[in-house]
Amino acid sequence: MDSIKTIGVMTGNSLDAVDVVLSEFSGDKIKDIQGLTLPYSNALRKKIMQIKEILKSNPQSLSELAQTKEFISTINEYTTLVAKAVNEVIKRSKINKEEIAAIGFHGQTCGHLPPSLAGNSQAYTIQVGNPNLLADQTSLPVIYDFRSDDMLNGGEGAPLAPMHNAHLATSLKAQGINEFAFCNGGNTGNIAIISQKQNGENVVLGWDSGPFNHFPDMLTQKFFKENYDINGLYGNQGTIKPEILKILFEKAAKTPQGENYYLLPPPKSSDPTWYHLPDLQRFAPLDILRTAEYLSPYAMFHSLQYVPEEVTMPKHFLVFGGGWKNSLIMHDFHNLIAGKGVVLAEHQNIFKNISRRIGKDSHVCWSDEYGINGQYMEARILADLAYCKIKNIPFTTPQMTNCKTPTVCGQWCYPQTEQLPLFSRAYPGRK
Repeated sequence: MDSIKTIGVMTGNSLDAVDVVLSEFSGDKIKDIQGLTLPYSNALRKKIMQIKEILKSNPQSLSELAQTKEFISTINEYTTLVAKAVNEVIKRSKINKEEIAAIGFHGQTCGHLPPSLAGNSQAYTIQVGNPNLLADQTSLPVIYDFRSDDMLNGGEGAPLAPMHNAHLATSLKAQGINEFAFCNGGNTGNIAIISQKQNGENVVLGWDSGPFNHFPDMLTQKFFKENYDINGLYGNQGTIKPEILKILFEKAAKTPQGENYYLLPPPKSSDPTWYHLPDLQRFAPLDILRTAEYLSPYAMFHSLQYVPEEVTMPKHFLVFGGGWKNSLIMHDFHNLIAGKGVVLAEHQNIFKNISRRIGKDSHVCWSDEYGINGQYMEARILADLAYCKIKNIPFTTPQMTNCKTPTVCGQWCYPQTEQLPLFSRAYPGRK
């Protein structure tokens, strides 16, 4: 069976680094060949944060902003960093560039307002980057803009992880695991449920659970001048306070219409521009941080109530993403899955029902325990998106994003100065 090699690039909302992975797709098998993480400079991080702040307050200003020298310079600097990481991955892999079909490039998200929350406003999604420059600097075709097609088809444009997680099902089912959840602990948390209905029908569900690293990182930077709480060093000195937890749950994640994001049923997706820290000045900083860290797995567990009753609740929870490296957060999730932990009074029945459905013998572990590299999971999603675009395979479905029909995602961009690899000519219909 012919294989296809693609490169996936993810630069998340945490603005800490560029993750790149070169992966090989052969039928239902996915193999990582080489990965690399390349940190941002502090200067570049600040420039991108300034752009995000401008677009946060006025998304409509993008077309005007994109004409400024500062914007162009920042995006080209960012894209050049991505190109550097891609070229280094190829070099380390010792794979001939001619064997690589395309780069899947997400870009940096600067705003997201899905149709379900836009109301009378225009739905939009904003990812910035320069695919033309990336194609020229790597001499490879670039596939980008993966969210627009889904949104134009009535979908949320997110999350994109569930389909990739479903594509990993083959290796897990070979290990005897048929119902499982992938739990991403990034700046925003998201969860993908791969399971089946009682009648045997396969089910793939997924949604954003809300802020995950967002508040712990923000608070650690504010109180302790560190980028994040390394292994819960500071949080371990605080206490989970139900009063703080209640305030955070009710006020920290609000949609533009003022709705509590946690209480919205899927399909749904969120955006960091909706995350706002409530007034907590009367509480001790260590308690605020510890409770914010607890909120991350708490909200993800709470969201399991949205798994329909006719769908088998998974017992295996495979985690990935930097947030889980905080041992406090990992321990909290273990406890919640086991039916323990601090639970608000209004959530007691919800949590008891989730625990009943999970039952005994649940298992929480890093995805790596089952042979799935979690460090490059999000980057591999982009490699998978590129592969599916090449093969014309839908990556979103009505069940996952509420799009009208299964949707093939992404747009093509080609190098202007280099001859394309022969492989890329094997697919007609490209521009």
